[in-house]
Amino acid sequence: MDAKRIVPVLRVIAGQAPSDGACRLELEGADGILFQDAGPASLRAEWIRAVAGSLSIPFVVEAPFQGFAELEEVLEAGADKVILPAGPSLEAQLAAAVRAFGRSRVGVAVNAVLSVDGHWLADPEGLGALAWMAGLEQIGCGEILLRATPGGTDSAALIQEAAQLSLSVLVLCPGGDALAADALLHGADGLAVADPARSPRQWKQALAVRGLAFRD
Repeated sequence: MDAKRIVPVLRVIAGQAPSDGACRLELEGADGILFQDAGPASLRAEWIRAVAGSLSIPFVVEAPFQGFAELEEVLEAGADKVILPAGPSLEAQLAAAVRAFGRSRVGVAVNAVLSVDGHWLADPEGLGALAWMAGLEQIGCGEILLRATPGGTDSAALIQEAAQLSLSVLVLCPGGDALAADALLHGADGLAVADPARSPRQWKQALAVRGLAFRD
């Protein structure tokens, strides 16, 4: 089994990224940082340059990007990867970003919802979630940030099928240790976790007893 990743999630508020917190998480064993920034695009480049100068682990930016210029600015400022939101212009935006920066630097957030008849749908696309992810893979997506509702054992089959694609699957942590381990054991490459009470190293220690290996 390949070594898994623990990637803490930090929110950017009004253009202010918690750089000190990110540095602390690196020392505590994080394999990367996922910054979620819903603020103005005009404030992103400044905080990204500051973070890039203080971290030695990869960091990813998830934001409501509006056009290629915003993606270019974020990656040139020092982000290792961008996570694009679902939307009507996603496919064209993804294709342009992959051509310009390569698939390893571009991911997509997929919100998968289990329908009442037991099918996983990609919200808001309304398509079959696995077919949607396979289509993103064909365009050149390098990573999926998967939010599955409900999570845990219900999403195990979806994660397992997604793991058969030639892209990385980073799952937003579905809950406690048992559910998190279930996601990793079914093929997720890593967990995106937002738990200030537990360090990345503590996550790794808790999940290692379930037979999972993590990056050093």
